[in-house]
Amino acid sequence: MLLKVIMRQTKFLLRQKEAVMVMLILTWLVIYNYVGNVLEFQGRDVSQMYQPMKLLCLSYNRTNYNAGTTMLFTMLYPILAAMPAGLSYAKEQQTKEEVFLIARIGKGNYLRSKLWAVFFTTALVFSLPFMAEILMNCISFPMKAQKDLSNLGLYHPEYAQMVHRYLGDGIYMLSPVLYAVAGTLFFGMISGLLGMFTAAFSFAISVKYRVLLLLPVFLLLNGTSWLNMVIGQGGASTTWYEYVLLFDDTPKNVWYLLGMAGFLAALTAAFCMAGMKKEKWE
Repeated sequence: MLLKVIMRQTKFLLRQKEAVMVMLILTWLVIYNYVGNVLEFQGRDVSQMYQPMKLLCLSYNRTNYNAGTTMLFTMLYPILAAMPAGLSYAKEQQTKEEVFLIARIGKGNYLRSKLWAVFFTTALVFSLPFMAEILMNCISFPMKAQKDLSNLGLYHPEYAQMVHRYLGDGIYMLSPVLYAVAGTLFFGMISGLLGMFTAAFSFAISVKYRVLLLLPVFLLLNGTSWLNMVIGQGGASTTWYEYVLLFDDTPKNVWYLLGMAGFLAALTAAFCMAGMKKEKWE
């Protein structure tokens, strides 16, 4: 029964204006980036062409050539991450829909199904446009092209060091396309976790204006950049986008990533438990 409720809620949330709006914004970024790549590299010989996966909107490597689209995305993401479904519980609480749903399936099932529906909705919204871009690049650009946008040779020692710093470099060595697909799915899962965190936060803490629920994720993500100024200088980075963007060659510590994901999951669970214990549903 719970699985059916999750599927129904996910389908419902995907049709809501918040999810549609974020999907449209991401689709616009993807199309803008793709058309720009086509116009820039049309007619270029394969020997002078860059690896198509490194031209993706989510590719940090493209900042060596043109950082515009990627920089715009990293500025928008802390605001967009919670929007597709993270605010849905607060919306249902304000419209009193939650009272009806709780009466039908119970408080615990309602909150658990809401969390998972938020996860899947957010993950899909932040994965599908970029998966489509991978497919378009595979069709439009020569897959035999291997150049890096840093313009370092493939056998240059510095290039080998850059590749070694990719998160999941072993997958990249097998196939750049497989690496791009795996990285995009990972990005979708991280986005889903941030959406769950926002929803769980709204379980425990009621706010008058739903827009305020965008602040926790915004502060959390930007906090990793502020933290990097304190402990990341000269060592591994703590900045969020250097762990989720593709082909990022910044020095990393995987324990930072695991620690942040664990911290986020623990907070989500704590807020969810606090929400279940609330006696008064406003």
